[in-house]
This record gives sequence, structure tokens and C-alpha cells, in this order.
Amino acid sequence: MIYFSTGQAAKKLGLTVRTLRYYDQIGLLHPSSKAENGKRSYSETDLVTLEKITLLKNLAVPLRDIELILHQVSIDELLAIHQQKLQQKASEIQRALEHTHTLRNSIKIEGELNWKQLLPLVHNQPTTQSSWTDLLSLSIEESEILQRDMPKLENESADKWISVIKRIQLCLKHQRSPQSEDGQLIAADILLLSSELFGPHTDLEKAFWDVRKSPEASSSLNLYPIDSEVLQFIEEAIIFYEQHIKE
Repeated sequence: MIYFSTGQAAKKLGLTVRTLRYYDQIGLLHPSSKAENGKRSYSETDLVTLEKITLLKNLAVPLRDIELILHQVSIDELLAIHQQKLQQKASEIQRALEHTHTLRNSIKIEGELNWKQLLPLVHNQPTTQSSWTDLLSLSIEESEILQRDMPKLENESADKWISVIKRIQLCLKHQRSPQSEDGQLIAADILLLSSELFGPHTDLEKAFWDVRKSPEASSSLNLYPIDSEVLQFIEEAIIFYEQHIKE
């Protein structure tokens, strides 16, 4: 049997000597051996028990309850519980990251935080498949395509679309028309991005843009509102492009 001193056991498990002495004091875990001079020695079995205690502590189980369940739960069961806790934390971190992306992308579009538009996006539940299906009369397959591929403000994938919106805002600021060279370059980029997004589903593409042009429909689907002037610019630029430039 291999034994470890208090310092060795603490270092091996990433604990402090004070913690091990406290566990001994409250009766949670006594070292397997105590010399007359007070020197404590921990066995390999003690270290396994300490690992169980550490896992339970990470699961926020109070020390007073740990002793009650310590010998009733296997390492595998503890790891399964710990895994579940980590997955929950990972989900919380992912939501926090998405909210952070939403805030940053909103600033890119607006130049500042527009809380009136942001708060509903952050607090509302994600758009459900049924709402897309009901509003656009989509098939389940089409709804799944939108749910999966649609650029969302909380994702980095929205950067290309945000860049397009910023370019349109510059055109509006400098009074460049949708039919201008800049406007037509934007139209070409929008059609390319739409093609990447919708592929052969042209009916789905049309339905989506119809929703985008409606503030009420966009709001009901929890989409970030786009200024009506920007949407009008997009529509006019694409119409001109398809009539005069697109081969």
C-alpha cells in the first residue's frame, strides 16, 4: 500500500493542506494513518474518496450532505452528474456568448446600443419552427433550412450581412442611389449571399424577403429590425440589377 503525506496528497489533488486538515477535523475524511507525532498519511483509497468529495463540492453539494452520500455513489455516477453540470454551464456560456455577439453586431449596425430593439431579442425565446411554418406557410424542410442557415445577430456568420447594411447606410448618407455603381455592387453581393443562404429554394428566398419588408412579421419572428430606407434601397438595387446588369 502506498501512502502520501498531507502535503503530497494536497498537491496531487490540487487542494490545500488546510482543507485536508479541516476534512479530518469535521470527520468527513480521516487519513488512514496517524503517527504519534501527529503526522498524517493518506492511502490511495483515501485519495479516491477525496476525489469524490471534490466532485461533489463542484456540484455545490454542502459538506454536511457529502458524507451521507459519499459511500452510496460510484465514481462513474459522480462523473455522470459532473458531466451534466458542465453541460449546463456550457449552455449558459454559449447563451452569454450569443448575447455578446448580438450586442457587438448591433453596435456595428446602429453605431450605438439600441436597447429598445435589443431587449426583445435577448429576452424572447428563440424563434420556433412552428412560427416560421405558420407565418410563411412553409414545409417542415423549408422551416428547418431557415432555422439552420439564416444569419442571426448573435452569430459571427452575420458579419457579411452587417457589412452590406453598413455599405447601404453609407450610400444613403452620401445620397448614392440604388442604381449607382456602389448600389449595383451591393445588389450583386446581396444576390450572392442569398444564393449561398437559400440555394435552389427560390420560393423560400422570396418568402423570407417578404417577411423582412414587414416590420410586424419580422418582429413576430424575433428578427432584428432593419431600417425601412435600407430595405427600400435593397429592393430597388436588386430590381435594377436584374433588369439591366445581370446576364
